[in-house]
Amino acid sequence: MRKDERDVYFFDVISDTWNRKFQGLAPFPHKILVQAIFKLYKAGRASVVNAKKQAIYIADMKVHADRCEILVGFSDTLAADPTFADYAKRSRRVAKKVGDEGLEHSAHIIWKYDNAGNVANCPFLLESATGIASSKIVAFFNRLLRVYSDVSKDFWVDDPEAKKDAHGNFVQIKTRPKVELVGHPSAEFLKDLRHGTLQEVELFTERTKGNPWDANGRVIEDRSSVTIKPNPQKILPKAKAVLDAFVPNSSNKYEYARIRFKTRSDVSRTVSVMSQNYSLLTGALYVRKERLVDLGDDLPTAFEDINAIIIKKMRALIP
Repeated sequence: MRKDERDVYFFDVISDTWNRKFQGLAPFPHKILVQAIFKLYKAGRASVVNAKKQAIYIADMKVHADRCEILVGFSDTLAADPTFADYAKRSRRVAKKVGDEGLEHSAHIIWKYDNAGNVANCPFLLESATGIASSKIVAFFNRLLRVYSDVSKDFWVDDPEAKKDAHGNFVQIKTRPKVELVGHPSAEFLKDLRHGTLQEVELFTERTKGNPWDANGRVIEDRSSVTIKPNPQKILPKAKAVLDAFVPNSSNKYEYARIRFKTRSDVSRTVSVMSQNYSLLTGALYVRKERLVDLGDDLPTAFEDINAIIIKKMRALIP
């Protein structure tokens, strides 16, 4: 991380609803999820500290009519003491951490839901920062939503089986919202697919996850999948052309695809994507990113409040 620039990754955030018994429940609007997290932030409960005293927390948060802007902080107590050197002067010093201090990093986020009722996938921008990967943000936000669900009835819904109580009122069930991030495919990813060689594709679905697999319910289904490999008797076009012929058309049955291929430079890659549009499911590999420049020349690794210059440039990245 340089002191005069930042990288920003492009994701879509998906709203989903979990219940132990019922699958396929309607998602809650994104703004309702944001408001739940905001209430925890205002109450001083938007943080998670592990046994090693590493802390991830919301340092600052602002909710607007069409978007939410968040500053997430991460204090890494396990990080080594930083060393600074002035090579010209042949000098070196170590900045010793004191007590439970951790090296501090922070990441700006924009969650753009447009309106209060939107349940569709929404743009989600994440500033790159040490220790604050997209997977950690998903786990953190889902932890906060779980905490809120345990103390509030905002996410209780009518029983899908339309059961009624003794007074004739519909029974309500407890649900828990959760979010997922899928990365926008980068130009590099699409280029590597266009020029790469396909090795294997696993199409899979998790729509029936948790369904009993035996009569006694001792084992349950995790996911259903089919594995597809190139026909060695055929001369195939490049990976992207082969994939385009069947992956998007399979999305109604198999919403995900795990693709193994070799790039033009013979590097093996494995990526998991949404079948419909190749949005990336895991990590930062191949996720579209843009670099913010002209931010000044003295940015620290962390902030206490949302930085006006960084967040303004991030807003400009969303159409």
